Amino acid sequence: MTHRLLLAAALAALSAVAAPAQQGKPAQDAPGAADGKLAEWPALKDADKAKALALVDQFRKPETKLHEPAHKALVALGAGAAPLVMQQCADKVDGINAQLFAVLDETLGRPHAALMARESKKPRTELRRYLVRRLCRMGDKDLATYFETMAKDPDPETAFCAQLGAYAQGKTGWLPAILEHCKTNWPTMGPVVAEAFAPARSRELALPVFEAIAPKGAVEQMAGLRLLRHLMVKEQGVLLHRYLDAGEHTVKREAINAARCLHGEAPIENLSVFQAIEMAKQWRAKV
Repeated sequence: MTHRLLLAAALAALSAVAAPAQQGKPAQDAPGAADGKLAEWPALKDADKAKALALVDQFRKPETKLHEPAHKALVALGAGAAPLVMQQCADKVDGINAQLFAVLDETLGRPHAALMARESKKPRTELRRYLVRRLCRMGDKDLATYFETMAKDPDPETAFCAQLGAYAQGKTGWLPAILEHCKTNWPTMGPVVAEAFAPARSRELALPVFEAIAPKGAVEQMAGLRLLRHLMVKEQGVLLHRYLDAGEHTVKREAINAARCLHGEAPIENLSVFQAIEMAKQWRAKV
């Protein structure tokens, strides 16, 4: 029986069981002002606006001892200072974006999702990239249309994060683009994939990945198995068998890591050939 037929048979068996989707608990993001979503930024007094800009200027000074007090004071001003902080972001290597983003990390969360989406449509690439990366991890269903639009962004990283957000909400047409990006950018984007996909883990989102990589070569299968770490559910473990039995070390390794993540264990990125052979046997008996 060919690999394609084996996959079809396994998929049919899983459909018969009709296992319900396993939805993970959304990962907690930075704290927000409240559980409800905000339509406008919190008001900030004129004196506090001037204070916020003065504090941002502290990040530009070479005395690093000034940076932490400025950070704490800006966080204390709350989300109302966020628009001013964002205005100071710039697309240059020697800027202060890292310090500004650290402030936004602590002051913005799910209640501010729509406001962050609105700000991300401005032309500054670094700010747009940061905001879309944050938003794709929130699992906000109201952002489905937004992600579809931002998935076509000219900046590859921004587009990729938006594609993750769209896929997590069932827009599986972005899978080829996501797989292609993961072939070469996994070391930097792997954590983002985990945060975007883990809350959306489900049988329905994993199946298109299994179907897409079944007829492909080792590179595509390796990329797909990395996505499956965070998408597949335990009832789909049987579909890993062919990859645990693969002759290519990279495929076998990624199948092992998919099984490990599925069972709450951390992946091992540098498995030796001998380790992979032994661990593949163990996991084949478990999944």
